[in-house]
Amino acid sequence: MKKIYLIAVVLITAFWGCQDDDYDKPNSFSDVGLYHSQAQAPLDINIFEYITFANLSQNFTHHEWTIDEGNFFLEGPFQWRDSMELYEKQIINPGETKSEEKTINVYFKKSGWNEVRMFNIFDEYVEFRGYSFERGYYTQPAENVAGKWVIDTTLMVYVRDTIVPEIEVKQGGSLLDITGTDTIYVEAGDALEFTDKTTIGEPTGRNWFIRTFPVDGQTEQIAGSNQEVANIVFKKLGVFQGGINVSRSGQNIPADNDRLIISRPFKVIPSSKPFELTGNIAEQEDESIRIPFNGEFTPFFQKEAFFEVKVNGTPFAIANVEVDADDATFLNITLEDPIYRPDVITVSLLDGSGIESTDTRTPVSFTDEPVIMHDVNLFPPGIASVEDGGFQGDDSWRAWWSNQGTVEVSSEQAASGSLSLKCTLVPGQNKVEIGCDFSQPIILDPDADYIFKYKRYIAPGSTISGTSGFWLLQNWGQKGWSNFGGEAQGEWIQKEFTFKQSQPISQIYARALLDGNADSDAVIYYDDFYIVKVEERP
Repeated sequence: MKKIYLIAVVLITAFWGCQDDDYDKPNSFSDVGLYHSQAQAPLDINIFEYITFANLSQNFTHHEWTIDEGNFFLEGPFQWRDSMELYEKQIINPGETKSEEKTINVYFKKSGWNEVRMFNIFDEYVEFRGYSFERGYYTQPAENVAGKWVIDTTLMVYVRDTIVPEIEVKQGGSLLDITGTDTIYVEAGDALEFTDKTTIGEPTGRNWFIRTFPVDGQTEQIAGSNQEVANIVFKKLGVFQGGINVSRSGQNIPADNDRLIISRPFKVIPSSKPFELTGNIAEQEDESIRIPFNGEFTPFFQKEAFFEVKVNGTPFAIANVEVDADDATFLNITLEDPIYRPDVITVSLLDGSGIESTDTRTPVSFTDEPVIMHDVNLFPPGIASVEDGGFQGDDSWRAWWSNQGTVEVSSEQAASGSLSLKCTLVPGQNKVEIGCDFSQPIILDPDADYIFKYKRYIAPGSTISGTSGFWLLQNWGQKGWSNFGGEAQGEWIQKEFTFKQSQPISQIYARALLDGNADSDAVIYYDDFYIVKVEERP
């Protein structure tokens, strides 16, 4: 018995013998054909749904369908989106697994792989031509069994169970019992760890939510995450409801989703910890300075005199200080004058401001905390770090057409993240070449200078003598020429150069060209590619 997966409609007619111009009566030849009502391959459906199968064969002497125990035959007709309750009422002969009807409706109540078998006997030879997901187009000839011709075909149907959310919640590393109704108390600024442990239903994603309790059907979400393990910070005082939406989606995958609401409420109370700076102060794209705290601020006005911002050691005038409109755990400072990427900036908060958190704490003052300047890497993120840019078409690294060595994405070494480009040269190979294409070219200011950086790692024990260079296309002028000779091995070394170019960058090309008779034996890794416009204070 052959097991196959079929797509949507499979109709095939095969004839044995001669044909002439004489009129033949209808159905004078034996044909074999099959239809099913699904529109994808392999057959993949949700549990408690049905598929229609029809035997379109002609002039068979015996026909039989067989289904797995736990599934059932249904009597139609059906309307679009009929309910499971209706299907249950239309089950034919519960427990029966065989049918001689030409058309059947199979109601699948058993998850996992299921079989639907079509068995036909003919008096003459026939062939079944079809298409399967794994095999492509194929021909299945009838088998001669005791002088009869048999087509024995089994269709495989994958039935996906209903999603059943399963979660864990931890507070301070301890597992919480979330089955009761007692309140879970959380100090403002603290985080709980939420873990999605759902397996039933084979989910592909989830969304955690912490929200206000519904009032007239309306809620406000105050925190959330789509991570499998999510550390969710509770910032706003009040009583909240938590839960998760677990879903399954994807191409040719039957969709499903379910929601689990935690029965215990979360009450956020004033924190016993100091109200203080947490994380890094950072410049934003609009040149504002963002200061993170471990709690929410109450609104305030005209407090600029209690902050001091120094740029390259000189105090700068502050235009405004305000609570971030989207996240009240941040303060935003705007200066009166512009700032530039090479600037060294510090921020201080003085005592006596009268500023408070929403749980009535006073912020802890600080002096000359550094500001991380906003950085703009013109490389697409996946290519810059190689995390998403390996051999996947546009916006990906690849071996150049004339490359002689081996080029691959590797997890053996990484300057950042977990992946890098690995280039291998063995004796007899004279060069290794890599490149990438940008789906959106990098547009350059022809009057500005730019910095190009990358990091290179030569594996210990490599024997290599030659040069390395990069070209920023469509300008074929070489950039970043460097020698391999004498470079330290076993550590990441940053290469950096400044360039000016009028043409957009639509491709990057890099080459390691060897000296002599190509007797090198080397492994070279590349990572952290970076292009940025040079900023200078006037």
